[in-house]
Amino acid sequence: MEVSTRFAIEDDLQTLAIYERQLACLSFPEDPILDLDYHHDKLARALRAEPDGMVVLTLEEEVVGWLWMTTKVSLATRERYGVLRSIYVREDLRRHGLAKSLGQYCLRYFHSRGIHRVVAKIHHENTEAVGLLKVLGFALMHLTFEYTGPAREPLLAGDVEPDEDVEEYEPGGHDVG
Repeated sequence: MEVSTRFAIEDDLQTLAIYERQLACLSFPEDPILDLDYHHDKLARALRAEPDGMVVLTLEEEVVGWLWMTTKVSLATRERYGVLRSIYVREDLRRHGLAKSLGQYCLRYFHSRGIHRVVAKIHHENTEAVGLLKVLGFALMHLTFEYTGPAREPLLAGDVEPDEDVEEYEPGGHDVG
């Protein structure tokens, strides 16, 4: 099996949109965006903005995987940092080190541009991605919690007795945020 890499081109976007839709199902299992036109348009804009930030894996000229990277600037610190947006290898070609190679390429890509902080955002149940990022040397930095249940009444804290099962918030204790 001889897999090659090259920069993505406009003709790849239809296939990449399919892969991005599959990643959306992993990243947002409760509400993925399935519209291929949405993904195609998003990727077309990204390809124009940072063309060397998209790399594809090819096998006999067929796109079988890809890597999408973007460079961002922090509004607070003006620091440039990298974002590993997507990494994907077709299911039948997994477990051959291809995703790891793409991840290593990502780190070299940003390092060669003087960028040493790279972030990746994944769903907590995507154990394959969690494992890959750990192998690449990424460390868990933030947790995002989400509540999707109904609003609880009453709205003012003084109107309700504290739940026995819920730990009280103490100022100066553990911060949230």
